[in-house]
Amino acid sequence: MSVPDELVFETERTWVRQWRESDADRVFDINSRWEVVRWLDDEPTVMTYRDEALEKIASWRGIGERDGDPCGVWAVQAKDTGVVVGSVLLVPLPTLNRDSSGEIQVGWHLHPDSTGRGYAREAAAGALAYGFGRGLVEVRALMFTDNAASARVALAIGMDDLGVVRDQWYPGDSRVFRTTADSLVRATVR
Repeated sequence: MSVPDELVFETERTWVRQWRESDADRVFDINSRWEVVRWLDDEPTVMTYRDEALEKIASWRGIGERDGDPCGVWAVQAKDTGVVVGSVLLVPLPTLNRDSSGEIQVGWHLHPDSTGRGYAREAAAGALAYGFGRGLVEVRALMFTDNAASARVALAIGMDDLGVVRDQWYPGDSRVFRTTADSLVRATVR
């Protein structure tokens, strides 16, 4: 399998690249499943039309288009099969209740046929390394308080569970994890 066009970064088993219109069927398949989208938003909605996938791809491609901007929502493609297993992202946190300008979050979501294989951990760790390599200093991961699978991923990639639940970025409660470039470097040196 050859390296895909529009590669952002790669990990041992994945290529992380820009989404393409040709990925619309897979985006629709992932986002038309309640077991996936229930973790993505305070008011989750499953996709019901393929055109929604094309709109989502266009919106994702618009994130981080400035030169040197480390943000984006990217496709995670398995090197061995070429299948897109899901998404990984680095995006600015919204400014809901206070000025959180400049705060960045890492996130991930996978198709159910690709969970439990370490792809989320691998892609999220790669996203942190990518972002820190481009000047980010601190990254957070926010998740629903009962999302045990994502909490395991956050801990596995070296994030600290701050032990707090906040609603300062999103309307509902979020469990907050955090890491810094310095702590990530220390964790990989050990």
